[in-house]
Amino acid sequence: MPVSLDKTPAPKPEDMDRAPAYRVELRKLTAPYIVVADTTGQWTRQTPENWIDVLSVERAATHDVERALQRLDIEAGCDDAPNLSIVELYAVSAGDAALKAHRQLTDALYEDLMLSLIRMPEDG
Repeated sequence: MPVSLDKTPAPKPEDMDRAPAYRVELRKLTAPYIVVADTTGQWTRQTPENWIDVLSVERAATHDVERALQRLDIEAGCDDAPNLSIVELYAVSAGDAALKAHRQLTDALYEDLMLSLIRMPEDG
């Protein structure tokens, strides 16, 4: 019969649905996320915030080399579709990352629109 070198006792059946106290993380820690968004969303008067459609949110790897490879993999998947933006940012959750990326891209799009309106030549 094999002998286990681990001296930790097996969990009791009533404790199987709870994580041990040393594994529970109650703090919200920031982590890197990679967000893919479509910047050609369908804009209507009823939904003016639909200029940006968030398509994918992935938690990025913590190691720099793995993160670079993950980003290259995502960029390779987005090469076929035009007007996709990839944003890398820190957030506490995937939903927070999507909201921050949407806000960041919307502000950039609004600034580009205003600059293009200012630079438009007037018909004389």
